Amino acid sequence: MIKTYTLLIIVLFINIAAYAQCAGQDTTITICDYANSSNQNFNLFNVLNGNPDSGGTWVDNDNLGVYTNSNQNEINIWQINQSGVFTFTYNLTNSSCSNTSATLTLIIGGYAGEDNYIANACENDVAVNLFQFTGNNPNPHLNGEWIDVSNTGALTDNIYDATIQGIGTYTFTYNVSAIGTCAMHTITVELTVHPLPTPSSNVIENVICGLEEITNQQDIDLNNYLPASPSNGYWSDNSGTNEIDEEDTIVDVQNIFNNFGYGEYTFSYTAIPSHPICDYQVLSIVIKIKRKLDFSGANLVVNSFCENDIAIPLQAQILNLPNLNDLPSNTFNIIYNINGPVSLNEETAQISFNNPETFNLPNAFDPTPGIYTIEVIDIASINDPDELICEIEYNLESTFEIFSVFEEDIDLAIPNICFGNDLLINFEITNNNFSGDLIIDYSITGANSVNNTATLNFVNGSSNFQIAENLFSNAGLHQFEIIQITTSDGCITTPTDLKMDFRIFDTPEPTIFVNDICLGDDALIELSNLTGINQLEIECYLSGANSTSSQTETITINNDFGDLVIPANLITNSGTTTLIINELINTATSCTITTTINLTFEVLPLPDAPNATPLQEFCEVNDAKASDLIPNQATNLWYTSQNSQTSLQPETPLINGTYWVAVINSNGCYSNKTAVNVVINEIPPATLIPQGEDFCGVDEPTILDLSKNTSQFNQYPIEWYDQNGNLLTESTLLDENQTYLGYTYDPVTSCEAKEVLEVNVSLVECDNEYDFFIPDAFSPNDDGINDVFRIPDINYIYPDYKFEIYNRYGKLLYQGDIDHPFWNGEAESNLVLSDGVVPNGIYFYIVKFNKNNISPQQGRLYLNR
Repeated sequence: MIKTYTLLIIVLFINIAAYAQCAGQDTTITICDYANSSNQNFNLFNVLNGNPDSGGTWVDNDNLGVYTNSNQNEINIWQINQSGVFTFTYNLTNSSCSNTSATLTLIIGGYAGEDNYIANACENDVAVNLFQFTGNNPNPHLNGEWIDVSNTGALTDNIYDATIQGIGTYTFTYNVSAIGTCAMHTITVELTVHPLPTPSSNVIENVICGLEEITNQQDIDLNNYLPASPSNGYWSDNSGTNEIDEEDTIVDVQNIFNNFGYGEYTFSYTAIPSHPICDYQVLSIVIKIKRKLDFSGANLVVNSFCENDIAIPLQAQILNLPNLNDLPSNTFNIIYNINGPVSLNEETAQISFNNPETFNLPNAFDPTPGIYTIEVIDIASINDPDELICEIEYNLESTFEIFSVFEEDIDLAIPNICFGNDLLINFEITNNNFSGDLIIDYSITGANSVNNTATLNFVNGSSNFQIAENLFSNAGLHQFEIIQITTSDGCITTPTDLKMDFRIFDTPEPTIFVNDICLGDDALIELSNLTGINQLEIECYLSGANSTSSQTETITINNDFGDLVIPANLITNSGTTTLIINELINTATSCTITTTINLTFEVLPLPDAPNATPLQEFCEVNDAKASDLIPNQATNLWYTSQNSQTSLQPETPLINGTYWVAVINSNGCYSNKTAVNVVINEIPPATLIPQGEDFCGVDEPTILDLSKNTSQFNQYPIEWYDQNGNLLTESTLLDENQTYLGYTYDPVTSCEAKEVLEVNVSLVECDNEYDFFIPDAFSPNDDGINDVFRIPDINYIYPDYKFEIYNRYGKLLYQGDIDHPFWNGEAESNLVLSDGVVPNGIYFYIVKFNKNNISPQQGRLYLNR
């Protein structure tokens, strides 16, 4: 038995492993009792047949979107808004299972909602949704059908139009078809349609225009606006006039106007419905007390014009307008006609009735001469939002005239005159038959400004008038222009280009000035205040220390200034000299002035030429300047040539050549110039021969040796300085890597070269043939004699050398090089004594030359303290 049972278990295990259905088996579930709350949240996993493994995923094949949890095992079937067959698939990813997918088929029976026998609607409701009467816990399915049991003909789908059949009670059913084993579900709705109260909502207006009608309609009974049998209701004073109460429905319009003025005043009757499903109905009675405007006393005016004075647009003016208060806007549109040689029909203008009021006629209205009538045919407020203006009274009509003007061409003839003369102007009219007076307004612009009026008497088209010379205070270019011409009938013509230029030539009256001069200079006579003159002739002569015969000189004037030059060859003597001018003539106009002008000036003698060393030498290195020349007093002036007029600045650098020096005295007169030759001694800079900076320190080279390594040694001595500026002697020993500054020097001129030779000396350029001594003993006892071990001169021959000291046991005691050339008998470690001092005895050295592959040298060293 035990063996058989064991075999049975094994067979059973193999069978389960081979045919396991991990996702469960396909299952069909039917739910007919849809509204049962226990069916609302439905667990899909729990109803699968078989023994499904958890952890799989569900697929909503109908995309219902009704999962209630994150693992999607549960759905809310109340969110499925229609009956039908729906499937959900459960999937597992376990590959060892023979069936990794199972489908749950869910059949949901129809649900039509709940019966409702007390549904209500109002007779004015055009869209009564019957679903609102079927309950919502849960909502009925939407795939059913509504039946109009009462055959009202007013049902479309689920929407009932209560306005078609009106008041009454009507029956409707809603059916959801059977599905599967679930029967069809039907509910009934009885809908009662209730009446609206009367009167229905409406607005009645009563317009009262002007004060007269206010008096005629003083008392208004609001009940007269109600139907014969109104529904129960009440009156309200919406505008707060306090004209009515529960018993009094009479409105005193005069009282309202007295208290509140023009406006709209609303009273309403609220009819109460018999059932709350219907809205209250409100009848509004609007009493509009409107204003009548009276403009009958106003006047319309358009001025008359001469035809050439018309300013487009023409303006019309309304006068004597009443003072109107409390208008919503003073802006109005007026419509008017103009009749005459040029007419306009129904033109509109926007105006503000503020007395007086002006508006423009259209730009296109360009009247020709004649008589015109303008009449306003309509006035309307442009901003009356409450429509409180009911009527406007007016009588606006006027006439105006456009006068013809005089239009003839006038020619001008204006001569040029000299300053101080009257100006005569001639006028010629093209029509030589014209005789009569013209009044002209004219202007003269330019050097003078004149604005005046003159009356011209024309005979056969000609006239003239004279302008007195006292109106012209300045000479120069002028322009005469006729600004306007006025005829005897008062019409004015404004000429567009009736002008002519003329000139008033100035008589020369210059301001003249002359300075004292130095003998040998030209005398400069300066003339100014010569406005308007380009060229001037002067008749003049000299007298006094210098004298000449009378002669005429012509000078050019620029910017009101001119110069008369008396050349130096006419002024040969020092002393007081007088220039006498007899006549001045403007050559361009021949305007002249005869006068006698005496100008006295002094001809000053010249100082003596200065004494100066004829040859002056300088060293190039000193950067000689003009201030280094002798003499160099404040009165001395130096020049680069004998004829130069520009003296040198003190900082001007000197070059080889000839310079000239003069002296200036207190009168500003310059002496003749003295020549000075300037020589700038240039010393060539020292240059080093190739490898001239390289020495062997064993030879103990000196400054003299460094001088010998220059190219200039046999020609010039060389002076050497250290970096601190100290002059070095020839016997000064050279130091390794020391910088030396060398200058060539000329003992004849005592000049150094301007440029320095800078040399960095090297003392390690030694041949291998140099021998040196390696000591074999030393006594470090601080007696000042042979206290350290060192190898003399090795740093010059083998600058990269190194040496090592060992004791007899081969222990390294010290390492030396060019920077550590001495051994004082102390070890660099504590291998001998704690303080590093080694005892007397024999030690060994190794010298590494580190040059030209020379083999190291070793030897013995005796230390004795």
